[in-house]
Amino acid sequence: MKQRYSGCHMTIYGTVIPMTRGIAQSFYINKSLTDKVKHRLKIIDWYKNHDNNISLTARHFGIGRSTMNRWVKNFKRCGILGLNDKSRKPKKLREMATPWEVSSRIVVLRRQYPTWSKYKIKAILRKEEVYVSESTIGRILKRKGLIDNRISKKRKKSVLNPRARFPRGFKVSCPGDMIQIDVKHIMPKAGHKLYQFTAIDVLTKRRVLAVYSSESSLNGSIFLKKVIKELPFEIRNIQTDNGSTFQKYFDQLCKELEIPHYYIYPRSPKQNCYIEISHGADQREFYDQGNAYLDIDIMRRKLKEWEDVWNNIRPHASLNYFTPNEYIRKIENTNIPTKDYINLQT
Repeated sequence: MKQRYSGCHMTIYGTVIPMTRGIAQSFYINKSLTDKVKHRLKIIDWYKNHDNNISLTARHFGIGRSTMNRWVKNFKRCGILGLNDKSRKPKKLREMATPWEVSSRIVVLRRQYPTWSKYKIKAILRKEEVYVSESTIGRILKRKGLIDNRISKKRKKSVLNPRARFPRGFKVSCPGDMIQIDVKHIMPKAGHKLYQFTAIDVLTKRRVLAVYSSESSLNGSIFLKKVIKELPFEIRNIQTDNGSTFQKYFDQLCKELEIPHYYIYPRSPKQNCYIEISHGADQREFYDQGNAYLDIDIMRRKLKEWEDVWNNIRPHASLNYFTPNEYIRKIENTNIPTKDYINLQT
């Protein structure tokens, strides 16, 4: 039979394919070329095609003759890679003048108290009669790899993009002057969570409620559109906590609608007291009465009914036992002396 295997060992003649070294070297060179080098290589080609005239080439491309001369010398000496920019790093770097004993003490303190800032470390060193600036301590910690880059980037971002806080003595005298928005976590069953989004007008206590399966900023922006649509007055200011729900899409929508978005200070829920109090009422009067459902459609229907009770049936002591919608109508028709204005906490 033709082409039958005879049982002999197969042999390969030669171990290297011809020209592979040149191919690999060309690939390496092409990969390491930058856009600047490719442009300089075109200039060198033009220079060679015009009788190696440096002055003519320099005038044609608008570069200095000394620069052109340097490129040609580097190309002749090192080839294409000679056209790459050389490192501009100084040959002699400045050395830190801080004694090694101080640097060692800073490292020891940081490792002993890893969450302490350079300002606290400076205060400890001052008590030991060692005087070092905060910036020097920061440089030493950075050089020793004792700074958490994730936290450092977060703090840098917060400094470069400070969050707006409502001004001291901010007065609320009309419906819509300040709307507080927050999220309440609902646990209808162990291991399952739903999220109640709440918006409340600080003056009239008028609320808008909705429930979602996640507390993403996208859901936050959808809820804000719902609030704008359902409230019977214009929204002039919004206040939230610093959660991720009120970043990105939510904040972008506030900017698009030109509604000022104020943040409370971290770990200061008292500044969001109106919505926190309303969430307490939700827990006592609604969820503790057996109104937590795993089915999100049922939950939305029940929450809509509770919103109607809050706005139209439930008397509010802070409104002289009017309902929020009654209070809004009273404001529109007469001047109510009980609530001329509210000073928000700062």
